[in-house]
Order: sequence, then structure tokens, then C-alpha cells
Amino acid sequence: MDQQTGRELLSDVLAIRDSVKEEGDVLYKKWSETPIRAEYEESARNLAYYMAFRKRDMRDLQERLIPWGVSSLGRLEADVMGSLNALTKTLGYITGTDVGDIDYRSSSSFEERNEKLQNNADEIFGGIQGDRLTRVLVTMPSAAGSDYNLVKNLVEAGMNMARINCAHDDPEVWQNMIDNIKRAEQETGCPCRVLMDISGPKIRTKMLLTTKRNPKISEGERFLISNQNSMTLPKGIEIAVNTSVPEVLDSMQKGQQVKLDDGHIEAEVVEIRDDGVICEVQKTVKEDGVKVKTEKGINIPEVDYKLSVLTDKDYADLDFAAEHADVIAFSFIKDKSDIDLIEEALAARLPEGREKTPTVAKIETSEGIRNLPEIIQEAAGARPFGVMVARGDLAVEISYERLSEIQEELLWICEAAHVPVIWATQVVESLVKTGIPTRSEISDVVAGSRAECIMLNKGDYIVEGVEVVGDILKKFENHQYKKTSMLRSLSIARGTFE
Repeated sequence: MDQQTGRELLSDVLAIRDSVKEEGDVLYKKWSETPIRAEYEESARNLAYYMAFRKRDMRDLQERLIPWGVSSLGRLEADVMGSLNALTKTLGYITGTDVGDIDYRSSSSFEERNEKLQNNADEIFGGIQGDRLTRVLVTMPSAAGSDYNLVKNLVEAGMNMARINCAHDDPEVWQNMIDNIKRAEQETGCPCRVLMDISGPKIRTKMLLTTKRNPKISEGERFLISNQNSMTLPKGIEIAVNTSVPEVLDSMQKGQQVKLDDGHIEAEVVEIRDDGVICEVQKTVKEDGVKVKTEKGINIPEVDYKLSVLTDKDYADLDFAAEHADVIAFSFIKDKSDIDLIEEALAARLPEGREKTPTVAKIETSEGIRNLPEIIQEAAGARPFGVMVARGDLAVEISYERLSEIQEELLWICEAAHVPVIWATQVVESLVKTGIPTRSEISDVVAGSRAECIMLNKGDYIVEGVEVVGDILKKFENHQYKKTSMLRSLSIARGTFE
């Protein structure tokens, strides 16, 4: 590695640094046409620099940096320009080149660079309690409205936030849940916030019409998705369902893919009719077929339909949430216009003293992924804000094969924006439901530790689930934070592994 090679490398880094600065400033200027709260301006600018940086393929540069022992580009999310400045100055020292008036260090130390993200997480989840950074969010079962001991046990086990899903139960039950949570807080001394999840325009099967005693459907069979409340079965069709959002059928065409029940049934549209669409099953999760049920999700990944992010029910639920929730989550966020509508609804409902109640956007569609930077900018520019990676619907929408890739990108973008992330859907699901975890579930918790919060869904063993997840997080966080290995001494290297 001669000096000439080093100077060529430095020249390339300088060119990247300058173009990222220029392009990032242009993007930030565009974003700032919508007012950004002062507390978020620096984070918004960092996100703009990150999006400019990640437009480029940096693999070749990374390979060239590694032999010099100065590669830091793979960990620059929290402070893009600070990291580029540090790299530039270091290469300048190594090659004896004057790079001008650039600070040698990043704008602050490793801990301080992440302080903005940690402070933003505190605003949503409350301050860190105990000895783990990642919080635990738990979906409240209906029993949490009547069983105080269940709620108390969850709080004592380490639940930091309780999720009330507005798709289920009613305001009376929700109020009882909140009363039990507040009582448990007081009696245990352990703080626990309340997140209310506004259900949004979820497309579901509504009613079922069938001539089968057991309405299972298998590969090659056809069924009707109807746009009518009063359904009839076409000739040769034994199963029909209608949907909670019939207008989406107007956008469908032959050949398009349809998934039912979280992807357990995959089908293709083969006929367009006045009363709906005929679909043929391409695959089912079980070889002998899957039972068709009501109140199950319908996903149409290839159809670009636009529904209002707030339904009539959502507006009514928001009246309650505005008065009682510490944080409000919104489903199926697709673009910044959804955020504008939500802000308008909140402005009309949040009482005095609660005007800056934090919000969370659930990212569960390909449109939400594509527009994530603008969604973050619009929402976090207005109030404390977080993102939930809703991996269930997301996997069905974008395919399971792409989920791992995309969830990584979402984590990186949110870190660059200093926006906390909730890692959601099927975390330790087997443990929560049966009391026995699978090996892959434990690995999933470790992957989720890079988020600021992990969400568990309800089950008979939910208290045990919270305890196990908390224990895994405590152990692993000593080893890694985000993408950075903390280099704690290894028990194997010390000879103390048992």
C-alpha cells in the first residue's frame, strides 16, 4: 500500500463527501418547505445526507478502505457527514495530504452520536429501566381489561409499553385495560406506557358463502371474492367471500396475485365479473388445503389502490386515543399525504397539554417502504415519532424472500433519521402460545435487539415470553449495538465458557 494509492483513495473519498453534502443539502431544502420542529432539524439533515450517500454502490470503496484500517462507512448512519469528515482527515494524515479545515473526529463520540436516537426513544417509550436498552411492547388480550393480576405480572416481568389494538374490543374494555396498567404502575413502581393502535383500512374477508361442509380450498380450486353484501355462487364455484373494502376489486385485472389469511392461500385472478373476481388457487401453506375463514386479511400486492388511511371507525377510536394514549400508532401508512391527514385529525382532537403526543407509523406495504424517508420527514418534523416494522403484512406484500433484505434497510434509514423502531410480528410466537420456543425464535430476538423496541403478541404464556425476551436482550446487548460490535471479552477466549 503506497502513498500514491492512498492519495487516489483520498481523492475518491473527497469527491463522495462533496457530492453527498451537495445532494443532501438539496434534499433537505426540499423537505424543509414543510416546517420542521427545531428539535428535529439536525436529524432531518442527517437523513438527507444518508439518502444521498446510499444512492451509490460503495462496495468497491469499502474493499479498498479495509487494508488501510480506516473503513467506517458501514457504521455511519448516526452521523453521516461527521463520519465522512473523520475518514477524510484520517486519510489525509496517513498520506501526508492537507485536506483543509475539517474536524478530525466526528461531531461527537460514539455514545453521543447515538444520543439523539436514544432521547427520541425515551420520548416514546419512557426512560430505560433496568439493564437493557431495547424495550418490550406487549399486545393486550381482552382479558387484560378484567384480569388485573395478568397486567401486574406483565409489568413486573418487564413490559415497558402495552399495546391496545383498536381492531378489537371497545372503549369500555380499553378503559379497563388502561386502569389496570396505571394501577400496576403504582403498585410495582415500574413505569409502563400505553400505545393505542388505530386499525386503518385493513382489507379482510367479511362473510363466507359455501356449499362445502368444511370450506377448505386447495391448489387448482376457484373461489369468488364478491363486491356484494348479498352473495351468490357462480356455476362451478363452491366458496365465495366478500370484503370489508369492496372498492379495491375495481382496480384488479386478470393475472394479478391475491393472498388470503396472511399468505396461507395464494391465488391469481382468472376472471373479472360484475359481482367481483374469480380467483384460482396457486398454492396453500398446507398440501391438503386451507380452511377459508372470515375476518382474515386479503393482500393484493400488485394493485396500487389508494384508500383513506383513516376510516369512520378510526376517527371514532381516535377520539378515545387522543384523551388516553401515551402514543398513537397508525396502520398502512403509504406516503406523506397520509401523515398530513393524521396530523389534521390529531390537531382537532388532542387536548391542551397533549398536543405533541408521539405517533408511530406502521410500515406494511411496498408503497410505505418506497416513501419511508418522506414519511419520516413529514411525521418526525411535526412531533416525536417512531416506525413499526409490521413484518406480517409486509412479508405478504413484498414476498418472504425479500423481507430480511428490506427490514435491514428500514432499520438503517430509521437510525440515520434518529427515529426509534418497533420490531413486530410473531416474535417468540411459539413460546408465547405453547410455552416452548423454537431455536429460530431466539435468533429473531437477537436480530430484533437492533431496534429500540420488540413487540410480543398475546398468548397463554405471554408473561414467560416477556421474561425470556428480556433475558436474551440483557445478554446480547453487551455484545452488539446496532451494527457495531462492542468487543466485550469472549467467554470462549477467556476459557470460562461452561
